[in-house]
Amino acid sequence: MSINDDLIDSNGQDHQETDLRETIFNYLKHWKWFVFSIIFFLGLGYVYLKLVTPKYKIETDLLIKPDDKSANSQSDLLKSLDLFSSDKIIDNEVQILKSKDILEKIIKALNFQTSYYTTKGVRKREQYGNLPFEVKLIKPAADASYKERFEIRLINSTTAEVNGKKVPLNMPYQTSEGLITISQRPKWKGPFNQLFSVKFNDIDDLIESYSNQLKVDPASKQATVLIITIEDAIPERGEDFVNKLLDEYNLAAIEDKNIVSSNTLAFITSRLANISGSLGSVEKNVENYKSRNRIANIGSQSQILLQGVGDNDAQLNKVIIQLNVLQNLEDYLKSDSEPSSLPSMLGIDDATLLGLVSSLGEVQQRKLSLLQTVPETNPIVRSYDDQITALKKAINASVQNLKTGLETTKKQLENKNNQFESSIKQVPGQERGLLDVMRQQHLQDTLYMYLLQKREETAMKLASGVADSRTIDRARSSKLPVKPIKSVIYLLFLVIGTAIPALVIYLKGLLNFRIARRQDIEKATNTPILAEISQSDDPGSLLVSIKPRSMVAEQVRALRTNLQFVIPKEEQKVILFTSSISGEGKSFISLNLGASIAMSGKKVVILELDLRKPKLHAGLDVDNTLGLSNYLIGKATIPEIVKEIPQQDNYYIITSGPIPPNPAELLVNGQIDILINSLKKDFDYVILDAPPVGLVTDAQILSAYADVTLFIVRHNYTAKNQIYSIDNLYRSGKFNNLNIIINSIGINQGYGYGYGYGYGYGYGYGGYYQEESDSKSASKLGRIFKAKKNQD
Repeated sequence: MSINDDLIDSNGQDHQETDLRETIFNYLKHWKWFVFSIIFFLGLGYVYLKLVTPKYKIETDLLIKPDDKSANSQSDLLKSLDLFSSDKIIDNEVQILKSKDILEKIIKALNFQTSYYTTKGVRKREQYGNLPFEVKLIKPAADASYKERFEIRLINSTTAEVNGKKVPLNMPYQTSEGLITISQRPKWKGPFNQLFSVKFNDIDDLIESYSNQLKVDPASKQATVLIITIEDAIPERGEDFVNKLLDEYNLAAIEDKNIVSSNTLAFITSRLANISGSLGSVEKNVENYKSRNRIANIGSQSQILLQGVGDNDAQLNKVIIQLNVLQNLEDYLKSDSEPSSLPSMLGIDDATLLGLVSSLGEVQQRKLSLLQTVPETNPIVRSYDDQITALKKAINASVQNLKTGLETTKKQLENKNNQFESSIKQVPGQERGLLDVMRQQHLQDTLYMYLLQKREETAMKLASGVADSRTIDRARSSKLPVKPIKSVIYLLFLVIGTAIPALVIYLKGLLNFRIARRQDIEKATNTPILAEISQSDDPGSLLVSIKPRSMVAEQVRALRTNLQFVIPKEEQKVILFTSSISGEGKSFISLNLGASIAMSGKKVVILELDLRKPKLHAGLDVDNTLGLSNYLIGKATIPEIVKEIPQQDNYYIITSGPIPPNPAELLVNGQIDILINSLKKDFDYVILDAPPVGLVTDAQILSAYADVTLFIVRHNYTAKNQIYSIDNLYRSGKFNNLNIIINSIGINQGYGYGYGYGYGYGYGYGGYYQEESDSKSASKLGRIFKAKKNQD
């Protein structure tokens, strides 16, 4: 790598470091705004924390147990159908827990439809639990808005006050929101006359709100433990909600499991009622037959026949009942009945079939619960449909097999019954008649006892039903609020308080189309920057003579020194000053540079060539009756227009004279060439104060006579796009030896950090700046601060 490459890399790194320092300094100089913004937004954060209602996290754990209800053969079959895999159990139960039916039961049971508020401080606080009274919305009005608040207080144990009207307790009272009742809490003993603001809530909105807030998540992918959480402003209410949710969930699970048993019990009860009446009638027939025929009892042989016929008839009736049950089940499988109408399974002892039917009822019930929260196109609903279809096929196959066996048994029992009929015909007539009626009595009695036994078994099954879940922990609330978190809120407002002023500063810089930094010039052009002049608030035009130890005076002297490197030859005497537009300080710098050169012992003359808007003579209080315009039209000689500047020795001026109507034409009539050549013989330096380039062509005409052109750019005044025009002039060579001078740089604006005079402010020019700081307009605090800078 060459030395030049090293220098280029080093310069690039320096520029990057300087850009970073400038960016940081550009923000740091506005530190007061940052401090104010941060304090303001931290105050807003404090107010926000005072006004916002904190929320607590309520959590509980629920274990979902696999369904172990049958023998090995049944379990194998259910596993083959993939009904109870871990993933399906979790997904199903999550939807059931969040079902709208369960949420509605909870909201109604806990009376969440009514909200109570008390005013403390600047906001209303919601109350729950320890209240003197309870208000229930019995029947909402058709046009209920659920926005009105009622001011209610309990006056005594019999009377309440609603919006100033006395209302008896436990009696319906019509309001704009609907029919309500007010009752005293059982354990409330006082005090009375506490005012509460009561508001009713739309139950559908409450269901939607709790459904969105309720979170049910598995503890892990393989576990069947559900973590149930909810956030509530009142911990006690949240705990009551979650605990009630578990109770309702378990109750619904038990009801799902007992659907078949409940239907069976209802069927048995109705059959018992019918058979009870038939049994009474049959017993009356036996009694009448014995009384009419004067028969006390039947013989031993007839007794044996009666016992055999009765047992055979009982078995045959059981088979017929089982076949009827299977036929009902078969009809059910072919229909689209709801789970609540599952047929009774009375008399069916096949464990596999009973397990399949029970599983069918549970899956259908879960599907119905799920459809209350999700559409039918949901993948979980389709999974339920697939399980239901598989279960129905398995049940139908089992029913067909069982029916085949029962039909065979039925034929055998009917054949045996025919044998008994043949034996009965051989019995004497009166005994045979008694045997017939007693046979009916025995049949009804056996069936009645069988149904009684099944009713007890079914009732015991209903009573012993438990949910396939276990609550690991009852609901518990967090000790501290989870929302809002103070540290996070303060950090958020701190970030906002810092970001807003930073964003404003950034946008201000982004939208600023004027020159703000030295880099703005260096990025747009390669034109050399010869000097940087600070802003001065002094009213005098000739500042280097009035305040020779000021910062601006020293910077002008530095410009004078740099100028020697630009025009080192003695014959190079003509200096042209111009700018883009008026107001950039061209005349001020040209006048003071001439004075600074004159102070070094050189003889200097400055020409006021801005014939349209001359300013130099007014600032120096020099007569302008006769000047350059007079000379150009041949009405004056050179000695007549050259005037001495009284404030500075060796310094002369040729004023503009009366403003002519055609300045450009005067400059090309040949007289200006004679004038400048003559002045170069009599003066060491000739300074041309030309008009701005961007407005007229005068400066370009005069550029032919200049040895160096100094283009003035004013900080925070000159537009950035003007620099591209300067670059075009520099590349085209229209101006000889073109250089840039940056004018009116604010000391406290962070311009040019690390460059030129941006560095000199704190180091090189402390002694010169002292003169300004000792002026009468400076404050005592400013003098102390600046004196410290001088010491540094």
